[in-house]
Amino acid sequence: MGSNEDGLFQTDAFSPSDYIRDRLKGVKIGDETRKLRQLRSEMSALNHASQETLKNNVFRNYQQFIDSSKEISHLEREIYQLTHSLIEQKQVIENLLMMTDDDKNSIHTVSSHSTTTSNTNPIQILMQKMEGIGGILNNMSTSEKVILHGEMEQFDVETKKPVQKCMLILLSHRLIIGNINAAGKYVMESTLSLNSVAPVNVKDRESGAANAGKVLKLLIFPESRCYLCESARIRTLWFDELEQAKREILHKGSLVRQATIRGKRQTVKERKAAAVAATVIEEKSTFQEEDEDVGDEERSEFQHNASRFRKVTKYLDDNDISWLSELPAELDDCIAHRDLDQAVELIHEWKQCPTKDAVIDIQLQMRENTIVQLLSDDVSRPGAVHGGPRAMKKARTLLTQLGRGTYATDVYLRRRSAMQRNAMRDVTVSEEPISYVKQLCTLYGNAVSDIANEFRSMPQYYCQVLQWCSYELSTLLNLIRRHVIEVAPAIAVIAYTWKNVMHTMEDLTAIGVHLNFEVNRLLSTPLERALQGNFENICDAVKMRISEEKWRPYVLDSESALNRLVEELSDVGINVEWAISANDETKSSLNVSQNVVHFARVAHTLSKDLAPLRLSPIQVLCEVYADELWKMYLQHLSDNIRDGAVFAYSTTFILTMVLPVCDKILYGEEGELIRLIEQFPSLAPYADPSDDEKQKDDEEVAHV
Repeated sequence: MGSNEDGLFQTDAFSPSDYIRDRLKGVKIGDETRKLRQLRSEMSALNHASQETLKNNVFRNYQQFIDSSKEISHLEREIYQLTHSLIEQKQVIENLLMMTDDDKNSIHTVSSHSTTTSNTNPIQILMQKMEGIGGILNNMSTSEKVILHGEMEQFDVETKKPVQKCMLILLSHRLIIGNINAAGKYVMESTLSLNSVAPVNVKDRESGAANAGKVLKLLIFPESRCYLCESARIRTLWFDELEQAKREILHKGSLVRQATIRGKRQTVKERKAAAVAATVIEEKSTFQEEDEDVGDEERSEFQHNASRFRKVTKYLDDNDISWLSELPAELDDCIAHRDLDQAVELIHEWKQCPTKDAVIDIQLQMRENTIVQLLSDDVSRPGAVHGGPRAMKKARTLLTQLGRGTYATDVYLRRRSAMQRNAMRDVTVSEEPISYVKQLCTLYGNAVSDIANEFRSMPQYYCQVLQWCSYELSTLLNLIRRHVIEVAPAIAVIAYTWKNVMHTMEDLTAIGVHLNFEVNRLLSTPLERALQGNFENICDAVKMRISEEKWRPYVLDSESALNRLVEELSDVGINVEWAISANDETKSSLNVSQNVVHFARVAHTLSKDLAPLRLSPIQVLCEVYADELWKMYLQHLSDNIRDGAVFAYSTTFILTMVLPVCDKILYGEEGELIRLIEQFPSLAPYADPSDDEKQKDDEEVAHV
């Protein structure tokens, strides 16, 4: 289609019906169908051409869109840095206003953003003070500026004696040094690129204590120079400005280099889109060749488009090879400057590039391995733990972007294990084992919660996280076993230890980390051994008391001592007031044997300590030991039935007061221990409350 018809289609007054009517004017009768088919073919070709034009415009502007987005991001960072620089320069100006008169004569700062009431151009002042710099200052570009200038005294590096007075001028890209002549005016000695100048941040103590912090040392290949500033603050200002200027040069050079390299290569999406478009054109061309009804003009147009896209594809392949050949040097530069973010981005683009070259791929693979090693060192080095877990997140994220997510997670968790071991090592093993257990459980619970929350959005690493939690749990339980269970195997300590551990496990289960089975597996054997040793000691003590039993009233020192005993037993739910001897004038005796009171205390304490352990893997063992203790004592009572108030009161006290309380503490409302009385029928009368009241009445009659 001609350009005049294209313009006709784009007008607002275009009418399709009028256009077709105009095209059919003068057509012979019978040729209308052929003319309409020809017109249809022309419209179809125009439609395809418009679509291709639209697609090419999208591909052509896509890179501009990406570049614009990156430029906007870069400008945002520059604005932030510019704001920060303005604040720093404002502080510098305020400090300069407070300088002494000597400092004001020796140092001057220049900034295009600073406000001053003086109309004097600083460049003119410098040209008046130093000869030979007019050509440099007058030809500065818009990006260059005078950062700093001042007068100093150069001295010999070896003899530490003054040589001459000098004037230094720091520009954005160079350093100008001038020496004073006989007329008292400075003459430019040399102009140095900042790439060849390196300030040394070291105190020259050989110059004396007074001048140690005032010496500015510059490495200018192949020599070094030392300049004596007026004060240590001025020397620090010069050092900081030199370092900042060098960093700016490196940053700008990196941006220019990256823009140059990436300008030689189109984006991967454009490359793929061009290949897809070429394939579509090829298929359409083949289809048109097979269609007999298609005209020669349309077939020729499709063949031309297919040839054009083949040339574009070949051009993109050559461009990719050119980009890949320069990529190793770019990666080396990023590695040298520790710009690992940019290096990972380049590796990612290389892997997405459809064009491959075996030799270049080997070189890039070596660079990738180097980057992975550097990131691994950042995570695994001993100093990485000083910044906490967040300090290792950047390296771990970059390793994940390189496809080393599992490896990065493994390295990260190993470093967290080192942090956890150091924290547990700092916990002091004190005489309070419960406090020690609480501290260890708190450290473990906080670490696991932190890890679980950090990996909550990364389910692909749940297996590694769970394995790490299990490993750290085994370390925790080993410490508890070695320093608590095996050292102080009291049942109370064991019970509180188990309670604290299970409380931590419940908190972790609430966030999705269920490790109760590991606790049961690792602590069952140590708990069984500790409980067995304790129970054997308790049984030996009870048997000794049984052998010494005389069935005599329990006489205390005073009435107050008896009241304290009654209150002590009453606090745990055992009533003993009814057993106080009525015929004792001192009111300090019980009609209960002393050994029976001792057993009541032992049985109550044992039930209270075994109650938490019934939820542990040694539940059956706890119930067996409790039954064994009570069977032993009930057998003792059954074998020693006799007449007398002390035995009757003692047996009733055990069966009606102590046994129900212990049963409720250990089993709740189940009444497991109460059923043991059925195995000793001779004790049944003492367990009947009516018999108890009858015994009280008989005792009162006997007293009368």
